[in-house]
Amino acid sequence: MTIKVAATGDSLFTASFPAEYEAIRGPLDAFISDADVKITNLETNLSDFGSFANQYSGGTWLNTRKELFPYLASFGFNFFSNANNHTMDYSYAGLLSTVDFLDEKGIAHAGTGRSLDEAEKPAILKLAGGKTAAIFAVDASMELPSIAGRASKSFAARPGVNFLRHETLFKASEEEMAALKKLAAATSVNVYRDAEIATGYQAPDPEGCFTFGSTLFTSEKDAPLSRCNKGDLARLCGNIKKAKADNDLVFILVHCHDEEGVNECDPPAYLKEFCRAAIDAGGAAVFGGGVHILRGLEIYRGKPIFYSLGDFIYQGMRVEYLPPEFMEKYGLDVDATAQEALWVRSKGGKIGLQTNEKNFLTVVPKLTYEDGALVDLVMLPVKLGFKTGSETLEGLPYFAEGDEGEKIYQKYQKLSADLGTELIYENGLIKVKG
Repeated sequence: MTIKVAATGDSLFTASFPAEYEAIRGPLDAFISDADVKITNLETNLSDFGSFANQYSGGTWLNTRKELFPYLASFGFNFFSNANNHTMDYSYAGLLSTVDFLDEKGIAHAGTGRSLDEAEKPAILKLAGGKTAAIFAVDASMELPSIAGRASKSFAARPGVNFLRHETLFKASEEEMAALKKLAAATSVNVYRDAEIATGYQAPDPEGCFTFGSTLFTSEKDAPLSRCNKGDLARLCGNIKKAKADNDLVFILVHCHDEEGVNECDPPAYLKEFCRAAIDAGGAAVFGGGVHILRGLEIYRGKPIFYSLGDFIYQGMRVEYLPPEFMEKYGLDVDATAQEALWVRSKGGKIGLQTNEKNFLTVVPKLTYEDGALVDLVMLPVKLGFKTGSETLEGLPYFAEGDEGEKIYQKYQKLSADLGTELIYENGLIKVKG
């Protein structure tokens, strides 16, 4: 039994597609439509602005009117992740509007819900021949107020995202650690934390670690720079194991904005830890996103981990409305238009995601399974419209041929080589060598 799976990066989709897009999307549509499982991350909320904006957002408050959803659906996706850092941009009402809309349309989705029990459940896709695929979605870059919660005898469940928390550490020598402790004592930077530890409201630092303000330092030379929350990792991997017992294939989407050190192309240690553990637990592949750029492909135990597929659609400059918090941050009148505000934030179109071509380069992988075993993996190089001169074509994907495809291949080859994966470029497709 053959099962084909296509996946994309983040669909930051906020507006309609122009008629002229039809002339360039054909090869990409054909590539995706050939698959049985078609996956994307819905990097927006679906509502008609009937609720208030949250006090915080994922960077830009994202929302798309429900009537526009057919534009995104036209790619043929049959699974949508909505576990990402924009899930709570419009608070619980925005989240639940999105969940309700997808449910009413009978569209498979995962990663959010009215409770943690709902948010952590996989979507189950029924395929030909009685086969099934379970798909999980996890957010690793959420604000803590957005995490979903379970019900108890005394409390109702809390809507939110399926979450993976982590801890970040900074390394310091014994001499530097002593200097930090001396500086903390001299400045009283830890006075509130020390009081909370003394009264039982916070746990003391782990052995070999010291918190300066809100930053955790370690003198352990071999310690990772970040690590997963042990409870979250056990919960998520336990769910993957259960799903693998009941389904033919299990896939995991993870949304992560963090990097290792100063290079945003390097996946953080905790993301590698999670992705590999997800494969160990029974995952057939992991698809990452969130950071807006490509990260490399790792083949781990014969299974692919795409640490970031970047953006699939980027319409960040076509947001319809932005709330007063955004306007106040940039010194604008609260009733300024979204376009005025985004223009100011970008310093007249000179800075920001929309100004760098690296945020407009991606690949769309297609995985072929025979009786549960991966037998083929190809990746279509895709470019999003970048500085097209057409505001409406900006950020929409198309098959990158010739020099454009070669450029994406060269970039992806270098990123993947750092993870031990060698790629080749053949007949317009990127493949794993060997």
